[in-house]
Amino acid sequence: MIAMGYIDIFTNKPLSVSFTHNNTINNNHEKADVYIVGVPFDSTTSYRPGARFGPNAIREALLNIEFNSLLDHSKSLESVKINDVGNIKSTTKPEAMVDMLNKIVNELVSSNNRLIGILGGEHLLTLASYNAIADHYSSSNNNKDVMLVVFDAHLDLRDEFNDCKLNHATYLHRIIESRDNDGSSVVHIGARGFAKDEFYYASNTRVNLLMAKDILLNYNTAISRLKDIISSYDDVYVSIDLDAIDPAFAKGVGTPEPFGLTPIQMLELLSLLKDKRIRCFDIVELCPPCDDGSTAILAAKLMLELILLNH
Repeated sequence: MIAMGYIDIFTNKPLSVSFTHNNTINNNHEKADVYIVGVPFDSTTSYRPGARFGPNAIREALLNIEFNSLLDHSKSLESVKINDVGNIKSTTKPEAMVDMLNKIVNELVSSNNRLIGILGGEHLLTLASYNAIADHYSSSNNNKDVMLVVFDAHLDLRDEFNDCKLNHATYLHRIIESRDNDGSSVVHIGARGFAKDEFYYASNTRVNLLMAKDILLNYNTAISRLKDIISSYDDVYVSIDLDAIDPAFAKGVGTPEPFGLTPIQMLELLSLLKDKRIRCFDIVELCPPCDDGSTAILAAKLMLELILLNH
């Protein structure tokens, strides 16, 4: 009898929109370069629901754009073997989603050192996947933490929101709390919407903040500061909430905020990670019911660039 793992128990293969280009393989943990997991969950969304449709929308968009990199024209996704393990099973319970995803990522990272990509879904999922990645690599790297690089319009540092501690607006507070309230390994990029207590918590836990205003008004200084922040870290986890980008370019998100980053700024900031080991990334908060397809295409291109930064 073949032993079943958490991937077998907790995921369903996506129908009709799984990656199907010539170099993609499925169900082969030894040969894949990248593993993709979809998380169709948006139960704690507080404004525009629909992020649960995000994973399949990003998959479909990726299959309909060119596979070349804008950052390095010599690179193409055609040479990368991707294993799309499917979407986690449907649930409306935050605790259940976090538990399932944490176990899946733990299983993937324990069996290989390949890149893992998570497609959301709402931002709460990062709590599950980052802790799995950080626990694995920190324990095997002299307890040096994995840097969490977050792009987001919101700080998501509330202790509780809508009577819930496991929430898209609290996930980063929970992560820092689980790392002994030390936020020094977190760099948060693009914030422009937050409550006073979130900013106070960030200041008292040493979170590195690159606010949207700082990037828009002092771009070269912001680039230099980000280089300095990430310089002492080798392993990184990248989390992209699409609302970090200005809604003029990415309107299909759950909680849009004006005065955000441009796609080109996002791309240049990501390019600073090219010499780092990206262990995992997630792309969250795409809301297809509010999109005309352009935000999904942008998400797919960002996913492509993240994969090719290390391939």
